[in-house]
Amino acid sequence: MRIAFLDNDSKFGQLCTLIGTLIAANLLFVLTLLPVITAGAGLCALSYTMLKLVRYKEVNPFTDFWEGLKTNWKQATFGWMLALAVGAFFSADLWICSRSPETLRLCVPVISAAAFFCVILALYLFPVIAAFEGRLRDALRNSLFFAGKNMVYALVIMTVSLLPMLATYLFMDMLPLSAFLWCLCGFSLTSFCNALLLTRLFAPYQPEIEEEPPAENRHSSRWEILAEMRKIER
Repeated sequence: MRIAFLDNDSKFGQLCTLIGTLIAANLLFVLTLLPVITAGAGLCALSYTMLKLVRYKEVNPFTDFWEGLKTNWKQATFGWMLALAVGAFFSADLWICSRSPETLRLCVPVISAAAFFCVILALYLFPVIAAFEGRLRDALRNSLFFAGKNMVYALVIMTVSLLPMLATYLFMDMLPLSAFLWCLCGFSLTSFCNALLLTRLFAPYQPEIEEEPPAENRHSSRWEILAEMRKIER
């Protein structure tokens, strides 16, 4: 006997498919975290999978994660190393200034504001690499453009990305549960929530959905974004 709510096209079936996709993509991402140097490529591959999931409603997490990984690993790895270097620089500056005489302590708010800006830029960087072609320099410019285009989105994305990590740090007595949730679906769920916003933000610069494009045409040219940036600058 056929049970309607168990069909793949039912709401329950779609929810189960979504949960399975999130878990599979999350486990693949966790594997890329083990060697720290591949974390940037894994983050880009996760963003690629989640953006495609939101845009096309259905993905194969294994093949799409691998596609995002092999397509963008070079730019993502350089971007990750740059993010680590900038993070280390600001951390050292804040540590030195907070333990220095009163004059240097006045620099703490300025450094904190600059660090805040760089965090927002980094949160956009890997999804931009995943969604658009171009060199790392172009991805940084495009990330700056998208972050400035809608500051409300930027603040929401920052909150969604960092608030769960802050909660994990604050409630250390629940660390085993937090670790289990992060390993199960925490990273992919965060990326999926961000993809819901980023897909709307990226939509004007990507081709309209008619059918799933071939692999070589899934990225929109960076020149569409740069042309729009030049219009804004005028």
